[in-house]
Amino acid sequence: MIKLGDRVRFVNENMQGIVTSIKDNTAGVTIEDDFEIPVLINEVVKINDILNKPKQEDEKTITVKPKFIKIHHGIHIAFDRINDDSLDLKIHNSEADWIMVAVYENQQLKYRIIVELETNISLGIFSIEQFNKWPEFTFVITPINEEFKSINTLVKKVRLNAKEFHASFKQCYFLGKQAYTIRLDSDLTSQSLKKLQEKDFTEQIVTQSKNIINLKDKPNQVIDLHAENLTENTEKLGAQEILNLQISAFTQSLEMAHVHKMKSIIFIHGIGNHFLKNKIKNLLSAQKEIVERYADADTLLYGGGATEVWLR
Repeated sequence: MIKLGDRVRFVNENMQGIVTSIKDNTAGVTIEDDFEIPVLINEVVKINDILNKPKQEDEKTITVKPKFIKIHHGIHIAFDRINDDSLDLKIHNSEADWIMVAVYENQQLKYRIIVELETNISLGIFSIEQFNKWPEFTFVITPINEEFKSINTLVKKVRLNAKEFHASFKQCYFLGKQAYTIRLDSDLTSQSLKKLQEKDFTEQIVTQSKNIINLKDKPNQVIDLHAENLTENTEKLGAQEILNLQISAFTQSLEMAHVHKMKSIIFIHGIGNHFLKNKIKNLLSAQKEIVERYADADTLLYGGGATEVWLR
C-alpha cells in the first residue's frame, strides 16, 4: 500500500520521488526539482518493495550469473507452434542481467515476472483460429543490471494484423526453430521506417497560439515544447494532459524532421522540468535507427534547457 512519504519509482518511467499527496487512486510524486507529477497509484512501486519483496510463486529468485560474451541482443517475444492450432507465447531476454516485466492483456494486468539473461518464460497458449479475438498486449519492461540499477523502462504495445503476424514467421534464435518472432525493444524497425516514409502527413497535430503545425510542412529547426506555445488553453489542462501534448509535439516533429531529411533539430524543454527532459531522452534512446546522437544544446543560447538531436 502506497502512503504519504514513501519513496517510489515510476513503473513506466526511469524516475523516482516522494509521495507528497494522495487523492482517490492518484498519487502526487515530487521529484528532485520539486515538480509534483500526478500518477495512478498502480503505476508506482515503493523502492524497498522492488529489492526486498518476498518471493512470489510465479517469480524466480534472482541469482548472480557468470559473465559471458553476449551473442544476441534485445528483448523478444515468440509464438511457438505447439500443434496446428495452438501457439505458446514466450518472452526472452538477451539484453540485461534481468528484466522486470508487467504484461497487460486489453489493459488488464496478467503477469508480473522477472526474466533472467538468456532465458525465456511462457505467457500462455493462444489459438490461431481465434486470432481475431486475441487481446492487445502491452509490455512494461524495466531492464536491471547486476548492481540492481534500473536502466530505462519501455512500454511496447503489440496488436498485429494477420499480414504482419504471418510476416514475422522466421528462424527464432532462442527457440532454435522457426516461430512468429517480434522484438520489443526496437520501436523503429526497418519495416516501420518504410511505413513512416509513406505516411500521409496531411493531418494536423497541435494548435498553437498563432498558427497550426501541419505535418505536411518541414518543421522549424527549433521546436519550443513549452505548453503555452502548443495550445491556448493551458489553464484548462492538468499536468498529465500538458505532458501528453508536449510528447505528441516532440514525437511528430521528430518524425517530420526524419521524413524531410533534416540533419538536426532542437527541442526546448526548459531547465526545471527534468521529467520532460528525461522522457525525451528515453524516447530518443529507443529510436536508434533514425537518431544518430543527441546532447544538450548550446548552453549560451538555451541555458541548458534544450536538447539537440542529430538524425541519420
